[in-house]
Amino acid sequence: MLFKIGLALVITLLFYLRYKVGFKLKVLFHPILLTPLVGSFFGWGGFTTGVFLGALVELLWGSNLVDYNTGLKYGLLVSLLTIVLMNLTNNISLYFNLTLVVILVYSFQESLDFLEQERYFSGLVFLFNLLVLSSAPLIKIMLGWIPAQFINSLQVSGGLIPIIGLALFLSQGVNPIFARDNVWYYAYGIATLVTAIFAFNNYYFGLIFFPVVWYTIYYLWDQIRSLKFKDYLKLSIAVLAVIIASEIIELRSQLLTGALQYILWIDLLLVLFAGLRFFKLTTIELYFIAILLGIIGSQYGLLR
Repeated sequence: MLFKIGLALVITLLFYLRYKVGFKLKVLFHPILLTPLVGSFFGWGGFTTGVFLGALVELLWGSNLVDYNTGLKYGLLVSLLTIVLMNLTNNISLYFNLTLVVILVYSFQESLDFLEQERYFSGLVFLFNLLVLSSAPLIKIMLGWIPAQFINSLQVSGGLIPIIGLALFLSQGVNPIFARDNVWYYAYGIATLVTAIFAFNNYYFGLIFFPVVWYTIYYLWDQIRSLKFKDYLKLSIAVLAVIIASEIIELRSQLLTGALQYILWIDLLLVLFAGLRFFKLTTIELYFIAILLGIIGSQYGLLR
């Protein structure tokens, strides 16, 4: 129990510090960097899982840490709680734990978000974290009840989930909607996509590119201050999202027999999900759509 209390304190502290540091230091308080760090508490396996999970959550909800509009805004909390729960439940199912944590964190956000400016909010976050981590034995029991076929279907769905994040960046590159400095967001988007291609392919040294690329691009903008440079950054996000899609998304189907066919289907799905963004669907809604599509595709033998 003391170990769980310690982990809950660490997660709460990182969550708290992210809100207290200056905006340029917030670069270091993102899922793609901190999830592997917390995962390393559980050894090399925890670190490697943390790299993948951190990159995944960064694609999905990391942008809300930079420019929040709607949807889930506690992406860092999602990634840190998930990596810890994964290890506390013997690494049985990443996507079951992730989905459960997404539901719990979003419920917490919707219920207590109005207290965020209160001094005791961090205490509420700590209690929430401790409650979630303390539920690990119950989650293990739940996993024992769930049919293995359903867990496998969730795993298949996981191959589709990164497309949601890529669709977000594609839509922002084509038709950006920002509440703050969009150049800062463009720099973030390019840094995320560049780092993700390394993280999803197990090149762990690539994590260093996240802060380096982000800071470098923003520094260049600060020196150039050209609208053409801003347009170039916007276009780069859209192009990068399309280019790296086939290297990140794992779509296994007996219907896809060639590399070109695979790439075309991936890009088609990417465009379709990006199109759904224009209907004001949030990432969390698209997440469950992808889960549902993966389960259906798996059940009917279309995906494996």
